[in-house]
Amino acid sequence: MALRRRCFLVYLFPLVLLIIMALIATRHKDVSSVLDYQQYVRFLLPDESVNVKIDWKTVNVSSLTPEQIIEYLMWSNQTSCKLSHDFGGKMLKNPSGLDGQKAVCLDSQVAPKAGRCIVYSFGINNEWSFDEAMESYGCKVFAFDPSMKIGNHKHSRSVTFYNFGISGKDQFDNKKGWDLKTLSSIYSILKEIHQHADVNIDYLKIDIEWAEWEVIPDIIRSGMLAKVRQLGVEFHLSRNASLDTFYKRVNIIKAIEDAGMIRFDSKYNPWFKGKMPAMNNITASLGYEISWYQILP
Repeated sequence: MALRRRCFLVYLFPLVLLIIMALIATRHKDVSSVLDYQQYVRFLLPDESVNVKIDWKTVNVSSLTPEQIIEYLMWSNQTSCKLSHDFGGKMLKNPSGLDGQKAVCLDSQVAPKAGRCIVYSFGINNEWSFDEAMESYGCKVFAFDPSMKIGNHKHSRSVTFYNFGISGKDQFDNKKGWDLKTLSSIYSILKEIHQHADVNIDYLKIDIEWAEWEVIPDIIRSGMLAKVRQLGVEFHLSRNASLDTFYKRVNIIKAIEDAGMIRFDSKYNPWFKGKMPAMNNITASLGYEISWYQILP
């Protein structure tokens, strides 16, 4: 009799567990099913070893743990591009490696077409390796960096420099003396100057030291992202930011993917690390080079 009672309890427990999980799930409809399962099992069975693979393409990033936020930033999704090359960058030491390079997908559907491709490059800081590499590939490059405090000029045959920068709104920064414009405004200015048609930007490079968090939402809101074939951004985190700020940052990155762009590369910056108190005191990279593409006509 005691044996039968034990067997009954063994079979009853999983059923009760499923009912509890279903009741909890009805209260958290905004959480992805993968994370529901992961979090509920950890709550109900804290000693159980759980290894659930997260679908980063569909995950609700607001539900991620601090550790998972770092995993999401490092997610490369490299199988989405069969041939990815790094353009530009300079060699650093301790550890040895390239810094400032940008991944470019060369798969036929999204690769820049040599001889008729256009590149916008924001953030130069007198380091022209990416711009010159894209010029050698066969693209016309427009480079921007007001911090260099030099006038508009031809850097080389196919690289043209403008001394204004990109921002979330058209403005003049009196403190720094910088002329800042939205991507939409810059696109209109260059369209008029160079008399080119309503063309796509084959590669948009953004490396603007934390200003990306203001610029990216504007690019999405304005509809300009629909004109960008490939996008490469260096994202910068602040070690002392609040947890709410980290979630806002990661939601901005997810918005790029929700708008239809496909991630194909991510590299963390090994020279830019720090401990983040709000993120469970994780020590990790504070800089991430992430690249996306979308198929355009």
